[in-house]
Amino acid sequence: LEEKGYVSQPHTSAGRIPSEKGYRFYVEQAMAKGGFGLDAEGIALRQRLETALQEGDYQEILHQLALTIGDMSNQLGLVLSPRFKEGIFHKLELLRLEANRLLIVVTVNGGLIKSLVAEVDSAVSQRDLENLSRLFNERLHGLTMAEIQATVQERLAVLGQVARPVVEVVVQEIKIMLATSAADLHVSGTRNLCLKPEFGDSIQVAGLVDLAEKKDILAQLMSERHGVVITIGSEHRPQAMQQCSMVTASYDVAGAQGVIGVIGPTRMPYGQVVALVNYAAARAAALVS
Repeated sequence: LEEKGYVSQPHTSAGRIPSEKGYRFYVEQAMAKGGFGLDAEGIALRQRLETALQEGDYQEILHQLALTIGDMSNQLGLVLSPRFKEGIFHKLELLRLEANRLLIVVTVNGGLIKSLVAEVDSAVSQRDLENLSRLFNERLHGLTMAEIQATVQERLAVLGQVARPVVEVVVQEIKIMLATSAADLHVSGTRNLCLKPEFGDSIQVAGLVDLAEKKDILAQLMSERHGVVITIGSEHRPQAMQQCSMVTASYDVAGAQGVIGVIGPTRMPYGQVVALVNYAAARAAALVS
């Protein structure tokens, strides 16, 4: 096995441990035979997951999922919110907060909602905002959010110059809503990584903590993963993850995809972790819908 590269000896007095190639072989063989199922321990984990989840808005549910997965796996738990840009536009509402401050609320089919506050250069009345909301809804009805992002300028060009300052602000804010950002990623269990014996090097730990805290790189990595995906060691782009494995499972809500995952050392209980994230993804799709 050592000659074939499936195990390695980290130093002269050590025994042999699986290499990245060995872990990859194990994972691929297990997945080819139907994947990892829930054993007795996995069923117990599932029961803990159900107990931990409380009703609330979908962001709170996803936050609780990240906490629970990090705790149950004793690794870093990650939950990426459904990507708004994959949903189908349902409704836009513009509400006047102050003379030149607006609340923009966008809903996609299935009930996912995003909102933010924006400022315009001049005062605008609630009646004007209601008329604009109606025009937006007429022009954008039935489009995916990605289609809106690509063509919104052209579709709203016919609105004329009267409401142009407000239209420009709303268009810009919609584009911001559609970008995958650190705010879309819920992370829990950074302390778990710091306690792993594999991560004894302070520089490596600092790199992992930095990834977990800034979140933007992790959010982008997760947004590119579909279905059940396992990546090991040097298969990761960020240098800080070169000694890690990442296990993720995607879930769908109203046509938008979210992702649930775990990051830990390459020596992790893959069967248990795959079963956990797979089940959590299924539950997230049901709970958030």
